[in-house]
Amino acid sequence: MSGGQQKNAKLIDKDGEEERCKEGEEQTSEKAEEQRCKKGEEQTCQKGEEQTCEKGEEQRCKEGEEQTCQKGEEQTCQKGEEQRCKEPKPKATPAIDWKAKCEREWKLSDKGISTPDSLDWQCIYGKKPFGRNLLKSPNPEGLSTSVPPPQPSELEPPPMQPLEEIGDFSGWQVTTEHIPVDTSGIPPGVVVCYLPNYSWSIKEQCVDLKAEGLWEELLDSYQPDIFILDWYEDSKLDKHVFELHIKLLAEDQKTVIKEFSHAPENKMSGDTKNWICVSHIFKNYGPGVRYIHFLHKSKDLFVVGFHRTRITNSTVFVQLRD
Repeated sequence: MSGGQQKNAKLIDKDGEEERCKEGEEQTSEKAEEQRCKKGEEQTCQKGEEQTCEKGEEQRCKEGEEQTCQKGEEQTCQKGEEQRCKEPKPKATPAIDWKAKCEREWKLSDKGISTPDSLDWQCIYGKKPFGRNLLKSPNPEGLSTSVPPPQPSELEPPPMQPLEEIGDFSGWQVTTEHIPVDTSGIPPGVVVCYLPNYSWSIKEQCVDLKAEGLWEELLDSYQPDIFILDWYEDSKLDKHVFELHIKLLAEDQKTVIKEFSHAPENKMSGDTKNWICVSHIFKNYGPGVRYIHFLHKSKDLFVVGFHRTRITNSTVFVQLRD
């Protein structure tokens, strides 16, 4: 090879080497750049994701808390507890001393009435045993003593009806006692078209004093007054149209400690039919009373229609003395 050729070959080699170096450097640079990019991207992604996650989590937490609070507040408010949404919970109300409340309102200590701790004073207070009518359905027909008893129609005789169809007699035990027809005053051979056919309508019920809120120490030692009232119609169907029988019974509901009976005789004259009141007060009746048996009888007449003697505003109540 000549000198010129050798020189040209060196130039070519040098140029080729430079191109290879450039290509190698570019490849190396590109590879390094890719590695740096990947590493940088991974780091950036990891850091960015962590930051994004932390930031997103905080936002989600805040949003979730706000949504939860808003939803919880709405649900709470929808339940009628708006006050709890706006204001802090009030302090718990102190427990009521029911025994002290009963003693204070009814002045039990002033009257010397025993008040055992073993009794359920909240239950006793809720039943309000004093001055309350202890009878069930005391006015079954809804009649008022301030208005005269209803008069039968003169055009059509009143029909006979069961009491259950006339009013609400729940709580009463109702029976009928037929009275034999009295023919002793009819002369022999005399024909009578219509004979008066009488019957008693009997209604009764038993009052459990302890179940109504009274207690043994009160009934046995203090013995509060027991008031009885009843109103009956002066129906003029007969001389005797009403009877009242009251018994104060012991625990066995058989032993009679005190009783009261009343069977008035009314005048047959006059056309005015009014209400008549019968009353009685049991005082100092003795220990052991647990029940009150209340029974009244009203006389009915069947002759050319059915005629009744009505009763209303039957009352039994217990009262403390002043």
